[in-house]
Amino acid sequence: MDGFQHLDISKLSIPPIEIPDVATNVDPMKNYIPHSVLILGNGFDLDLGIRTKYKQFADDNDFWPFKESSSFDEDSLPFFLNKHKSQVDTWFDLEELLACYASEKKDLSKEKISQAKQDFSILSRALKEYLIKQEETFVERMHNSMGHARRMTAAHRMLQLFLKKQVRSIYTFNYTNTLRIANQLILNFEGVFNHVHGSTLDDNIILGAGDQRQINEDFFEFYKSASPFYKSNNLVEDLNNADEVYIFGHSLGKNDHDYFSEFFKMASKTVQRPFVPSKIKVRIFTFDDKSEIELKKQLMTLTGSHLIGLYAHCDFKILKTDVKYQDWMTRDGID
Repeated sequence: MDGFQHLDISKLSIPPIEIPDVATNVDPMKNYIPHSVLILGNGFDLDLGIRTKYKQFADDNDFWPFKESSSFDEDSLPFFLNKHKSQVDTWFDLEELLACYASEKKDLSKEKISQAKQDFSILSRALKEYLIKQEETFVERMHNSMGHARRMTAAHRMLQLFLKKQVRSIYTFNYTNTLRIANQLILNFEGVFNHVHGSTLDDNIILGAGDQRQINEDFFEFYKSASPFYKSNNLVEDLNNADEVYIFGHSLGKNDHDYFSEFFKMASKTVQRPFVPSKIKVRIFTFDDKSEIELKKQLMTLTGSHLIGLYAHCDFKILKTDVKYQDWMTRDGID
């Protein structure tokens, strides 16, 4: 064959190639740092003694813009809100009522629709002024207590422990200036709070209904996402990629389902998470037995009627703050 000899490969001695057993020599969890997400709702402010309930706003004659002594048309937004305000003793969900009004009222004249939108703007401005006042009252109270022993509430303790997390994201649904509030609790605190619906600090609070609500197109401006103040955020993405999710004082109400439905539907099913803990840690802090039941009703909807899936596929607990935080905060909560 033109000077070339045939090479018999079968007679060659080739040493075996050794492939290191990576699976036994490397622990992918050894240096893993979990991504923790904290979501704050109105219960955070309330636990600190800040009067931010919608009911408290509606009952404050100095700030509630629609005095019941005034005469309002029965089709008007003020009449609708005042009627329902007088029918409840404890919980008054302003955004739920706005969504109901915008879905129930049909065939109104252009003038009445225009007036309702003006009243909606008046309501938003009044709420902002009310919350600014409550925030100032809280700050003044904290300053007056300097040098004296402060009662550490569950919200305070939870925030203190969460800030030890190395990789963290914090989102707040509160309109109050959460950074300013946090600085009253933890001196020299520096961090980033993502305000999902604006804040009093930036004068851009967003009041209204969630996208999943079916409202009359005449009241399209009642959607939160229709607000000129609405901005993009990474809440949905951070939730879907989180190893630990902590929710404090958020009711998970219908008007905010847009943010949570994707995560809870995913978390209630088997999730393949290579090189990370097998189960997502979920802790929801609420006030008492009654609020726990209301939360579970919302979770039943958010999981597609598969609440039990959260217990099966997550490290999932609902913790109540009407007991002393020492009883559960470090044992079952943040640590």
